[in-house]
Amino acid sequence: MRKLATFFAIMAICLAQTAISQDITFRFTGALSNDNYIRLDSVKVQNTSRSWSETVVYPDTVLTFTNVGIAEAQCPVAELSAYPNPSNGTTNVTVALPEGGNAVLQLFNLAGQKVAERSLDLQAGNNLFNVRLQNPQVYLLAVTTPQGRSTIKLLNRSAGEGNEISFRGNVVEKRQTSQPFQSGDVLKITGYATINGTVVTSPEVRQQQTTSENFTLYFPSEGALAGVYTVGVNRKVYFSCGNLQYTTSGAHAVAGGGTQQGTWRFAEHPWDTIGSPNAQISSSYAGWIDLFGWGTSGYHDPNDPYNTNYQPYSTSTSTVYQLYNEYGYGPSINMPDHDLTGTSANYDWGVYNGISNGGNQPGLWRTLSKTEWDTLLNRRSTTSGIRFAKAKVNGVQGLIIVPDNWRAYIFNLRNTNDRMADFSSNILSSAEWTTLHNAGCAFLPVTGIRTEFVTYSPRPDGYYWTSNNYQNQYANYIEIDGINIQLLGSDYRYMGYAVRLVQDAH
Repeated sequence: MRKLATFFAIMAICLAQTAISQDITFRFTGALSNDNYIRLDSVKVQNTSRSWSETVVYPDTVLTFTNVGIAEAQCPVAELSAYPNPSNGTTNVTVALPEGGNAVLQLFNLAGQKVAERSLDLQAGNNLFNVRLQNPQVYLLAVTTPQGRSTIKLLNRSAGEGNEISFRGNVVEKRQTSQPFQSGDVLKITGYATINGTVVTSPEVRQQQTTSENFTLYFPSEGALAGVYTVGVNRKVYFSCGNLQYTTSGAHAVAGGGTQQGTWRFAEHPWDTIGSPNAQISSSYAGWIDLFGWGTSGYHDPNDPYNTNYQPYSTSTSTVYQLYNEYGYGPSINMPDHDLTGTSANYDWGVYNGISNGGNQPGLWRTLSKTEWDTLLNRRSTTSGIRFAKAKVNGVQGLIIVPDNWRAYIFNLRNTNDRMADFSSNILSSAEWTTLHNAGCAFLPVTGIRTEFVTYSPRPDGYYWTSNNYQNQYANYIEIDGINIQLLGSDYRYMGYAVRLVQDAH
């Protein structure tokens, strides 16, 4: 009877404490768009409901404050987070404990069988584990401490090397703030990280907050510019650093596994174009090219009865058969019309191919649709009201596109949002471009066009493919010239146009 009374006394204390206040904890992790970890330099947390902000600076990755007015009975137990999740054979799990003590970690497979276990004494704070997962399935990781039991689901997408739980170490990371917080407050969270020597900002997380939470703040991966661009409702992207280029030399990974001949890359500078050497395009030409027929990713559809590969060096123009079947053939013989999406997404250069300086794995990049281009250039809201400006950068004519958070004071751009403006409206040196590059701006140079493999037409126009087919023999493009910016143009799929890829922002 005395033990029972003691138990109810402890529970009463717990209830009384949580009715008055409760610690709320935010844990922050930085990651690239390809799900690889990245170190956070700092995280800014703004409470828009109460007009305060706090900044967490490395090596801290945790912000804790007191939440008043919560009447929930909740005694502390372990808090779990995993990254990446879903994973490909291995993931990192953080076990956050309010106080030190023994903990037992148990890993269960989809059938409920225990496949791994680890028991050890842990310190208060963040305890890091590496968890290896053998089979593609959902696993359950359970952590039992003297305070209770917590679980987390782990989704594994590919085969790994056995099931194992490895302890990586204890990291006490905690910043306490006295700023007021109440359940339901609206927070804005922004992360900052250094990538290739440049400080990059994560897309802002804005949400109403009621409980503790683990936040993963995403940043652009290799080859992506730092700026974030709205291209549709709840759709934001990063631009690649330069136009797409290809050579038949080397080999690269492709979607579905395996490799194919050739190497893909992004141009070193945003103003780089190949020019007249595109006329040498062929299956044996080992130089670089950057003007491609539509849908020429190198993908072969197993349903294609003609056994055609849509190679980046395709040049045929003469017959209906070739027009249908060498440039983004449809998903079946009876369905030649399609876009570079869905079941036909592998015809998209970025979806099918690993790009050597763009993360080097398939599926990280894609081509914008004509609707997304329209939103980008004509409809999106930006902080400054500016979306684009024609310019000449390092002597090359083209189009500057500014990110959503662009501030006009960064650089004085003239004749902004004017499709009829001349390229001479803004003339920038390569040194001046550095300021815009660091702010996440994209520059699309004019490129000319290629027709077949024997002609190249240099002229002050930039033609870029969209992901949209237009009737059987055609596809949509955007055109940038000294007179206008055309968004709804269409041309034969065999025309050699430039490709500028984007990466979806989380």
